[in-house]
Amino acid sequence: MKRGLFVLAHGSKAKEADEILVQLMEKLQKNLDQQFHELGWGSLQISRPTVAEGLETLAQKNVTEIVIVPMFIFQGNHVKYDIPEVLTELKDKYPHINFIMGDHIGADDRMVDILQSRALEALK
Repeated sequence: MKRGLFVLAHGSKAKEADEILVQLMEKLQKNLDQQFHELGWGSLQISRPTVAEGLETLAQKNVTEIVIVPMFIFQGNHVKYDIPEVLTELKDKYPHINFIMGDHIGADDRMVDILQSRALEALK
């Protein structure tokens, strides 16, 4: 089995958002867990690659399973409705690929560490 990791971002009109996403994906690629053979990403709105474009790239690399991780802090309408709708369409388009949806970021303890670190940096 060839497994891909797909990071699903929101997307933005701000160029900086796209640049940060690319930087994060470059860092993730360097530290990619060996359970994943390929890395892809895309945005739900506005930015490129789109979800469909990013997943198409993974499909062309002959992955048979894709784990999708939404880079969303809370479970709003995108996570509850929009992403599952997109996944339904993709499952129809790529019936040979097993899609697994991961959880959104949520109230992860690692976020607390980042927030505290940023606050301490601000004091310097």
